[in-house]
Amino acid sequence: MSRAATDADPLYMRVADQILREARSRTVAASGASGLRRIPSERLLSASLGVNRQTVRRALEHLRTRGLVRTDRSGTYVHTADNPSERAAVGTAPQQLFPGGADFSSLTVRSRATLSYEPVPPPVEALLGLDPDAPTLVHRHRIVLGSEEVVQQAVSYFSPTAIAHVPGLSRRVRRIRHEPRESQPDLRHLYVWMAEAGLRPVRRDRVWVNPAPSDDLWLHVRQLVHDQHNRLLEVTDFRIDPRRGELGYEFRLPDAAASPAPPRGALQSGREGTIARTSKRRARRG
Repeated sequence: MSRAATDADPLYMRVADQILREARSRTVAASGASGLRRIPSERLLSASLGVNRQTVRRALEHLRTRGLVRTDRSGTYVHTADNPSERAAVGTAPQQLFPGGADFSSLTVRSRATLSYEPVPPPVEALLGLDPDAPTLVHRHRIVLGSEEVVQQAVSYFSPTAIAHVPGLSRRVRRIRHEPRESQPDLRHLYVWMAEAGLRPVRRDRVWVNPAPSDDLWLHVRQLVHDQHNRLLEVTDFRIDPRRGELGYEFRLPDAAASPAPPRGALQSGREGTIARTSKRRARRG
């Protein structure tokens, strides 16, 4: 479920929320494809909402990166419900929420989170390219059962590159320097913020099981997120109870129909080509 924008949010987020609400209430929506409803052009939205086109463009991109609208040659369409199964049916998957981890949907769980600005362990310090004892933004997240039993712990460390390029992180660094710790920070849409900042996050995971007795088994995952320039943005260390949740991965495999065709004449470079050249030599000799 998407969070409604508030007066504290940037203008483009409030405009995005208004576009979404009005389109779904058919105030500015016209009929579209099944599961989708076409919305007006940027020019018309700009005029009807009283904002400039750059704000409208950024609002639509904000909705696109969340999987709530899609654009093709015929126009931009909004999904008629905030429903993941419906979005999947029309070909747009919901975005990965931060920090991720295992699926505990079969359990009743609660989350606990804090945000601080502090030095990090030396191995992580080296990965992030920090000077010794230099502080950075650290996010701690726990998923607990009703009994307060912890089923997942995650500690995320952010690089100077991420903080410099993602406004949502740099704002929190400025704020947290005045307050030692922020409770229950909402960073769920971190990867959307990265995309809006022009970064294309790529995630690499390393998974292992601790060598402990079977009655104290924990799954460990180190998640590294780089941008398109291979600059490290985030390191997250997970500790997951594999008896309670499932860790799943989704990959988009290449489509055979979309695979590039072999270069023209490529088949002649093998056996058929050899036979053809041999036949020509024999013809010349004759």
